[in-house]
Amino acid sequence: MRFAATVPAGIAIGALCASALAFAAVQTQQQPGAWTQFRLSGSNNAVLPGTLQTAWQIQTGGAFSSSPAIAGSVLYAGDNAGNLYALDLRSGKVRWRAKAANPLMSAPILYDGLVIVGEGDENSPQGSSPSHPIRVGAPPSALLAFDRATGALRWRIPLPGTGMPTPAIVNGVLVHHNGAGRVLGINPQTGAVLYERNLHSIASMVAALPVGNGRVATSGVDQNAVWMLDAKDGRVLWRTNFSPIASGIGDCPAATDGKRLYCNYVMPPTSSVAVQTERQAVTRAYAIDLQTGKRVWDVLLDKGTLPKRNEASIPLLAGGTLYFGSAVDNWMHALDPQTGALKWKQHTRGTVKGGVVEVNGTIYFGDLGGYLWALDADTGRVIGVKNMRTPFNVGSPVVAGQTLIIGSRGGTLTAIPLRDISSAHDS
Repeated sequence: MRFAATVPAGIAIGALCASALAFAAVQTQQQPGAWTQFRLSGSNNAVLPGTLQTAWQIQTGGAFSSSPAIAGSVLYAGDNAGNLYALDLRSGKVRWRAKAANPLMSAPILYDGLVIVGEGDENSPQGSSPSHPIRVGAPPSALLAFDRATGALRWRIPLPGTGMPTPAIVNGVLVHHNGAGRVLGINPQTGAVLYERNLHSIASMVAALPVGNGRVATSGVDQNAVWMLDAKDGRVLWRTNFSPIASGIGDCPAATDGKRLYCNYVMPPTSSVAVQTERQAVTRAYAIDLQTGKRVWDVLLDKGTLPKRNEASIPLLAGGTLYFGSAVDNWMHALDPQTGALKWKQHTRGTVKGGVVEVNGTIYFGDLGGYLWALDADTGRVIGVKNMRTPFNVGSPVVAGQTLIIGSRGGTLTAIPLRDISSAHDS
């Protein structure tokens, strides 16, 4: 594997209307020096305060399946071509680029001067099924740590399965669940492996979720379950099983309010056969009590066709409401997190599998049809919809001040003012 810290000549960086914008600095002192879990917090609302309003776009040549992370004035993002970028948050200018051999689909973890990412693809060996894969990830798969200032490689840990799942740092331990069903505890400063546990439950696009008291939750398929672990030693505290014919459990990075865990999965329309891609399926959402592991509710969301990849959607918990897109049909849902009751649903132009952000009573997200949406968080009313002409899959938005940054499946990374989305009414 080769790593480079130079900018490739083929990257085009465009400043969209930059001269007409009144740039205002993000309040750096309000931003975290560390970004230690998927989408910054358990709510999955990756929003940083400030007044930044900027617009730029870069074309990398690699699709984005990850969420960016931000520290100070720098944004970090990995793409499916194996590029890890450090970008100036205001201008989009590339500060450095590191190159890996396989895709970088995990969200970057920022800790102690390092950027930690998972390397690995989404391929499974022949003979696998969605609910019972043999393994996810064709080699090489690894966890990689780069120097945050220079992009130099600091350590590398080979993995037996894909590094797509995003790790988390809990009480100084980096916890990662990989595509071979194993959980590693790692010293994030040195890359030394502290422990390894085999759950026999395969992670794909999930994220390790810190839930307090030194605990971390994760989920996987083959053995379809949600697991609560002690982050210090990987000991299993409880396990909640799902149907053996379910799928998507290993694709959903959960959200939490500190009392419950929320996510979604897919089932076949009938219980006679296991779920199959490109066939009819139903999406279900659930809540699990964090203390007991008991499923509190489990409700039907919608019906549609199961895609080959990315079988779940990323939840958002904000303002007392739980928001889900769908991997099988074109809807955004708002649920009561206490009961699972539907508050509202809004039709979209494509499936919504990526993350959602909430700012001042408005939720923002992208869909696979290539649109960015602004909806009233309470009612689902469309405030604005902007056609970006590039599909948004699981590459998820973050907000810095008054600017949304999102990667697309078409290989663009875009910064756009929130007002440009909420004021648009594209057909």
